[in-house]
Amino acid sequence: MDNKAIAVTFAFMFLVAMISAVAETRKAQANPIINIYRDISPPEGAQPPIITILTPQNNSFYSKNVTLAFDVTAPRMSGDQALDGITKIYFEASWETEETIVAENRLGSFSLDLSNVRGGNHSVTVYAVGVGYIETGTEYREENDVIVSYNHYDRFHMTSYSTVSFIKDLVPPMVSVLSPQNTTYTAPDVKLDFTVNEGVSQILYSLDNKENQTISGNATLAGLLNGEHSMTLYVADLAGNAVSSKTLFFNVNSPKPFPTVPVAIGIAISSIALCAGLLVYLKKRHRSKSP
Repeated sequence: MDNKAIAVTFAFMFLVAMISAVAETRKAQANPIINIYRDISPPEGAQPPIITILTPQNNSFYSKNVTLAFDVTAPRMSGDQALDGITKIYFEASWETEETIVAENRLGSFSLDLSNVRGGNHSVTVYAVGVGYIETGTEYREENDVIVSYNHYDRFHMTSYSTVSFIKDLVPPMVSVLSPQNTTYTAPDVKLDFTVNEGVSQILYSLDNKENQTISGNATLAGLLNGEHSMTLYVADLAGNAVSSKTLFFNVNSPKPFPTVPVAIGIAISSIALCAGLLVYLKKRHRSKSP
């Protein structure tokens, strides 16, 4: 076969391929496919989407920065019980009057910033709507000289939700120190008494600008030396808002303890000397009475 014949053969094959492609395109255009759905109740054993809220944690305290983070997954199932997708993910919150759409037609991990939410007690409920399809058959109808394919499906929806409550606290605690006061104490042990208007997560104090000490409540500043002292109290509430008291100044002037050991020694020595003197006296008197 010469080159001319080969060229004519390839040209013929290309033409046939083009004609076939056009025919298939026309056939596809001439035979539309229409899906028909019938909504049914979920089949027995089917399970809704799984929602896992990561933050905020239930009944926890937060200050300004709060993030709504959660995962949406579909349960692993097969056959007519399986979900084929997620149609909508949304949430309803105590600080909003309408639902907020998060995503449509997808699942996965989601994160939303709640820093602009006002302070107070809040709750948020996350919803996920899953959909499943069951193919029930196909029929063909000739309409206006066109063959139309009708695919029939049973469709079911399953909705799940998860709710979390949290407290957004934007206000630092109020602390009032009752003792020590700006006065002079006559004992080396001084009470540290204070009140706080809400629950706390941490309490510290610094005495005389030294390292902070952790306490769980009212305490005693023990063994203070005579002289001037200073004390500052630090308190953090359950949301992490911290506050410090004003620095308090006070004096300790406790009397020196009675020197019990030297006095006891002196009394013992005096007693020994008295006994010795009495013994000498008695001996002399005994001698003087002897014949």
